[in-house]
Amino acid sequence: MSTEPAAGRLYIVDFTGLGSACLAVPVLRGMEEANPRVRYTYLENALLRDPELLDAAGLRGLVGLAPSRWRRFDRSDWTDIAEFIERHRLDTVVNFRNPDLAVDGRYAEFRDWCGRSGLRLRWHDLYEVDDVGPLHVRERMARVLAAAGLTVAPAPDEWLRGPAPPPRGHRDQPLVGLFSSASSTAKRWPTDRWLGLARELAADDVTFVVLSGSGGDELDLTLDLAERLAAVVPRHRLVLAPAGGVRELVARLSTLSVLVANDTGVGHVAAACGTPVVSVFLSTDARVWRPRSRTAVAVQSAVGARCPNQRPLQGNCTRHYDTCDAPCHLDLPPEVIAKAVRNVLPAQ
Repeated sequence: MSTEPAAGRLYIVDFTGLGSACLAVPVLRGMEEANPRVRYTYLENALLRDPELLDAAGLRGLVGLAPSRWRRFDRSDWTDIAEFIERHRLDTVVNFRNPDLAVDGRYAEFRDWCGRSGLRLRWHDLYEVDDVGPLHVRERMARVLAAAGLTVAPAPDEWLRGPAPPPRGHRDQPLVGLFSSASSTAKRWPTDRWLGLARELAADDVTFVVLSGSGGDELDLTLDLAERLAAVVPRHRLVLAPAGGVRELVARLSTLSVLVANDTGVGHVAAACGTPVVSVFLSTDARVWRPRSRTAVAVQSAVGARCPNQRPLQGNCTRHYDTCDAPCHLDLPPEVIAKAVRNVLPAQ
């Protein structure tokens, strides 16, 4: 496969969650620094859709955001994707998505269709890079870009930090954020474990900030936790933070002393803000998906890591999107997470 010198116009394909964007921005900035002539497009997501946050990302080589639905490469979108590629004069496709084509088969079909349609493109795909698992997602991205002839310079992990972040804590009490939700039930630490964590930390004179999920069963889960926490900690040390937009989320996370979260995009946003985060990994592989910052801590369920359903290339299990009562949900006791939180707090 041919490579191109440190220039070109790339159509970059990635996942479209908050976490993916937070992890990708330092890679893209490092690519720009090492290859100042490169121009590229990226898939739209809730974070980069916001003009203020997009400006904070500092992606000077970005020439357009493609609709997020295109990540699925449905046949009905092929013509629109091809027109987008031609309109932005893109010459190279860089695919960071699943290395397992059995899961992402329509992408391969689109690639063949482009060839038959006369669309002249170079293709660089994660599934063609050797020895990617269990590399972290960021290192995987760098490997694919290297295959395309592009190096990646070091870039700050905490790219959402402002020059003067607001003070953390209130009246000398640390603010411990709790985000118990997750899009997949397989990634949710059970509610009784969150209550146990609050009991462990109650004597540490902290205020708990329960961050709400975005809606549906995630919101119900948050409200249930907040109601049950009221019987565990004094009400004046319990705050329920309603869901808002991404910009509101960034502002709220920036005020916390530490965030405890499942493996979710919210944890990655916290890390990008410079907020210490303790991430609970159950059915997903922390080696692949952990938040990246100086103060990010990932605690991995040993049962989940050894589960025969684990897929090393994807960094999650085959039942990732199913309702699974596997023991990885119970493998991490509250005192383990409490210890990780206490290790972070003295540094604040």
